[in-house]
Amino acid sequence: MKNIIKRFFASVLIATTANVIAADNSIYVDQSGSNSTISMTQDGYGNIIRGIQSQGGNDNTVAAKIYGNTNSVTVNQIGINNTLNLGVGSTTSGTTTLPDGTTVTVPTINYSVTGNNATANINVNNANTAGNGVSNYVNVTQTGNTANANVVISGANNAVKALTSGGASNSVSTTIYGNGNINDVSLTGGGNNSATINQGTSNGNSSGNTVSIYTSGASDSVTATQTGGTQGNTFILQGYGGSGTTSVGNSNSVTVAQSGTADNSAIIGVTGSSNTVSVTQSTSATGSGNNVLNYKINGSTNNVSVTQYNR
Repeated sequence: MKNIIKRFFASVLIATTANVIAADNSIYVDQSGSNSTISMTQDGYGNIIRGIQSQGGNDNTVAAKIYGNTNSVTVNQIGINNTLNLGVGSTTSGTTTLPDGTTVTVPTINYSVTGNNATANINVNNANTAGNGVSNYVNVTQTGNTANANVVISGANNAVKALTSGGASNSVSTTIYGNGNINDVSLTGGGNNSATINQGTSNGNSSGNTVSIYTSGASDSVTATQTGGTQGNTFILQGYGGSGTTSVGNSNSVTVAQSGTADNSAIIGVTGSSNTVSVTQSTSATGSGNNVLNYKINGSTNNVSVTQYNR
């Protein structure tokens, strides 16, 4: 059974269901317009959301296109071998609450997947250059094994909140261009999960970035790279600080690299054995910025490497 649906409406509600032995559910989207509410739910085997295909085409790399301001997009996929390829373009949008509790004006994308072997590519203002969007908020929930979410956002005051739970070998990868970015990632479940965070690239440095990560599985890995401007960067591996709880698990690795012309801070709390932590922080050649690292590790055979520059 294969459902093929094309929508050009300002408000869209789509639900598809298939028996698990069916081939797939496919939703092709190409929409332009503001003040839209788009909700897509798929329950079956091999669910796919992607862009309009050429005649007879079957290319999952073609992104679904949604353009316009003040849009809200919700995607729910349930089953095995899910695929989401979504491109969203907007400059201004509605109001929502970011992971740090502040309320801002942003477009919102909610993506939830339940099942094994899922791949999601979410690209907002996908020219991948600084300043395209006013604000963007992407909320990702992964439940299952081997779910991979890749999020790319361009613009200021962006936020990504991702929760991986109940499974193993899941990954969250985010690349954000712009200022005032927030990444809030929780890796829970069976282990071998990974988070890769990149904020600020050669296309434009980012200022005032915050990364907050919590892990509770074995052999989880965290890599965070922030290229900052004049307001500095903050990295928190949750636990050491106000909450008093640490990220836990065995044989985890944490790598943090931060740069910029102002203060950088890293707060790391880890409980477990055979952990590896590597931190690199820098400021401008004038030495005007300060680097601060606070870390607390409980466990055996830990390996900590710290390099800080202030010249």
